Amino acid sequence: MFDYFKSKEFFLTLLGLVAVVVLGFLFIFYIFLPTYTKHGASVVVPDVQKLGYKEAIGKLERAGLAVEVRDSLYMPNLSPLTVIRQNPLPTNTVKPGRTVYISLNKAVPPMVKMPKVVDLSVYQAKARLESWKLQVQDIKRVPDIAKNAVLRAQYKGKEIKEGTEVPQGAGIVLIIGEGLKEAFVEVPDVTGLSFDEAQAKLGVAGLNINAVYDNGGGNNRIYDQYPKPQGDSVKQGWPIDVFIHGKEPEGLEAPLIEGQDLEK
Repeated sequence: MFDYFKSKEFFLTLLGLVAVVVLGFLFIFYIFLPTYTKHGASVVVPDVQKLGYKEAIGKLERAGLAVEVRDSLYMPNLSPLTVIRQNPLPTNTVKPGRTVYISLNKAVPPMVKMPKVVDLSVYQAKARLESWKLQVQDIKRVPDIAKNAVLRAQYKGKEIKEGTEVPQGAGIVLIIGEGLKEAFVEVPDVTGLSFDEAQAKLGVAGLNINAVYDNGGGNNRIYDQYPKPQGDSVKQGWPIDVFIHGKEPEGLEAPLIEGQDLEK
């Protein structure tokens, strides 16, 4: 038996087995596997983001890649069924037949509830709307004591209340207060009038009256006034000095308009 292991036949058999193993190794790693895995072949992933679904599918398939829709989101600035993102990213190099996963923009926006924005500042209201995935379409200012506070909200020209459902991404118009502006009026001409007539005319303009009598024997008519009526403007509530020929009646007091400010 030991003579066999020393024989030429044994060495030839052993050499044959080694040759078979080596050839098998070379075949598997240099012929079979490269062919099976397409060794050396690669594809550059095209950019299909912001393309429509059908256009994106065609572009990827022409590049020798498979496609699978992973999920769908909603972005109001994109058309329905537009590709929002992809994986692998554009310009990456992959094997032919690799699956590219895409996310599409929803065809119908989901509904969300209108959050509370009334009485908030513009900054707070905008931040709250954005957190609910709504947009500020416009800001309109109206006279109101609540300066820079949201008075109400509108959607498509109609007032919208808190809790009302609107499409995600909807544009909301905010109506805010701009404060009360100080009103100025032109000074009317009251010369030639009596005290009562002048008081009534000035009251219509939102002005007060301050009578100055010369205590003479006149006709109790106004012969002069200050400020003058030639285009002068004063704040509402401002007193107009009128100068009257005659004696001041006892107990005469000119009533003040509510909220009068006598300091200019």
